[in-house]
Amino acid sequence: MQETVILVRSNFILIFVFSLTCLSCSELSEYDNQRIREALGDSLIESSTTKMLSMDIIEDGTLKLKLESTIAHTVKKDGIKMTYFSGPVKIQIFEADTLDTQVFSDSASYSPSESTFELFGNVLVQTQTRKRLRSDYLKWYRRENEVSTPGNVIIVTPSDSINAVGFIGDTDLSNYTLNEVTGETVIN
Repeated sequence: MQETVILVRSNFILIFVFSLTCLSCSELSEYDNQRIREALGDSLIESSTTKMLSMDIIEDGTLKLKLESTIAHTVKKDGIKMTYFSGPVKIQIFEADTLDTQVFSDSASYSPSESTFELFGNVLVQTQTRKRLRSDYLKWYRRENEVSTPGNVIIVTPSDSINAVGFIGDTDLSNYTLNEVTGETVIN
């Protein structure tokens, strides 16, 4: 009697597996196809990760920018591309193939469509004229050659230092506007 029960169960399992196989081979309805396209469309994100990135940006045959980062993660979703850098991040800005300004930060992001960098954590800007800027956050509008921050900033020049809240200026720190000056200015 037990043998018959085992055979019946085996036949049932075989019929069940055969039915599933046949059902999986049949065409999906238009509704099912649409639902699959919607689900896949929501999850279609292109991304790539690069370790130990070293990149040169050359425009019109002239070196404009060198960027180094421990990790770079690029994401493209809905046609918008963003790159996130971590690690220490180092950016060297060149003017006529000559090093003009260096920028260091803990991390950064780059939007190629807007040509903007956002720098986060321990931001340090050093120019060839020995001016330095320190901040926790800085946004660089590359096309306009403008940097800004709404937060605290310290600017140190060979002759003085200034603390302020809010800053807008150019990348070589030759021209800038401070909003709320909070520190002392010392002139030697």
